[in-house]
Amino acid sequence: MSLIDKTYFVKDINIPDSDYNDLTAYIARYEKEIILKVFGYELGTLVLAYEAGVSDQRILDIVEGKAYTVNGYNVKWNGLINDDKVSLIAYFVFFKWVKNRSTLTGNVSELKLQSENATNAANIQRTTNAWTQLTVLTQDMSYPYASLYAFMTEKEADYPEWEFSPIESINGFDL
Repeated sequence: MSLIDKTYFVKDINIPDSDYNDLTAYIARYEKEIILKVFGYELGTLVLAYEAGVSDQRILDIVEGKAYTVNGYNVKWNGLINDDKVSLIAYFVFFKWVKNRSTLTGNVSELKLQSENATNAANIQRTTNAWTQLTVLTQDMSYPYASLYAFMTEKEADYPEWEFSPIESINGFDL
């Protein structure tokens, strides 16, 4: 079972209701990819096996979030799931969803669908914004809430198996 669901896809990463069945498959596929990237295989597997109220407290802290103190300041890691419905998983899934749906594979080549009485728009702005938010939630040290990286480095002794792979920056040219 996935950690997030369709309720995370609102505001800047809104996906139309008619596409929710497709979205469920994207969550199932790409949630695992991002979790293993930012936690490594061993810890990522434990995070993916999360069960509310059952998992070890250290896994609950990653998934559900945790408030802690750094140099006398209260900080909060908001977790992978939360009531704010803001998750690095959702931004990664949204990025993949938009990018993969920009064309369709046909028998002869890639096809770009055209709607009647509409003009196709580039998805560069939406994908770049989603990816930027993903990097902020994952590794930005100035975010109002603690990023995943800030939380994990502060609590590193609790997670000796943690293997972080940074999220690379992208731009509008997909470079």
